[in-house]
Amino acid sequence: MMLGLASGCQVNLTGLPLVGVILWDKEIRSLSENFLGVLEGLREEGYQQGLNIRLQMVNAASDRGLAADAVLDFTEKKARLLITLGTVPTLVALEASRDTRLPILYSHVGNPEATGLSWPQDPGQVRFTGTSNEVAAAEQMRFLLLAKPNLQRLGILYCTATPAGEATGAALEAEARRHGLETCAVAIPDDRPELLHDALARLINDNTEVLLLPDDPVLVKPKNLQAVCEKAAQANLAVVGPSRSCLSYGALMAYHSDPFEIGRQTGRQAARILAGTPLCLVPPEKPKTKRLTVNVKAANQLDLALSRHFLSRAYRLIQ
Repeated sequence: MMLGLASGCQVNLTGLPLVGVILWDKEIRSLSENFLGVLEGLREEGYQQGLNIRLQMVNAASDRGLAADAVLDFTEKKARLLITLGTVPTLVALEASRDTRLPILYSHVGNPEATGLSWPQDPGQVRFTGTSNEVAAAEQMRFLLLAKPNLQRLGILYCTATPAGEATGAALEAEARRHGLETCAVAIPDDRPELLHDALARLINDNTEVLLLPDDPVLVKPKNLQAVCEKAAQANLAVVGPSRSCLSYGALMAYHSDPFEIGRQTGRQAARILAGTPLCLVPPEKPKTKRLTVNVKAANQLDLALSRHFLSRAYRLIQ
């Protein structure tokens, strides 16, 4: 679905540079917040819809075909810049535009290196840049062990449908073992309900104390988060997620990047490109802002005592 960001009055936007945006799925709260951050970052640098840019957003609704069609449409319209929100639309855009010179700016992408978004050493080969949402596995594990210092057995669930999900899952498993934890890592090829159900049953039956979800584009879908958290709650199993939105489904905590702030970083990068800075001089960035969000209500339901030191580190407490 193509959405123009027009104001209430009629404005002729024909002569303004077109900025295309492909959002993987607006039902994923973090991606919608990410989009708002992009708009704010552009505004802070003096770029606004109808004033000096013509911005059109497509919600791909988790459909690769729809994302690819949007890339072709923006290419035909001679878009000045294409902004892709999420790992999958970024990869789709790179493939669909490989024979063009359309610059691509990604946002909210997990683990760019593992995803195939390594920056070329040859400046002439640079086709993309952006801001990832990558939070190092070591940082996530540090806060998990602050919350539960006596943790011994950790469950990890991830999906191999995307390179980002597989890479982040493997990185968390390696980090857990580095800390001497026993791990039960279960990978599923896609999010069919029966596969998710069987994976959760295996993790619960394996006596895991905490279930850790990596930054996985598939598992963060609302229906999957809800299924995971409901099943875990029935088993009195704490869930640690990759984003703040996980806590609305009952997860215990998340140490995460802020999708709005990532969007602001991306918006500022977009402004540089629109101002004429060569793409090769706008290097990829990692999130500058990270948050610890803790669900105190979930901790009470799990009868888990969280230390005052740990709670003092939280940016937000959900009571």
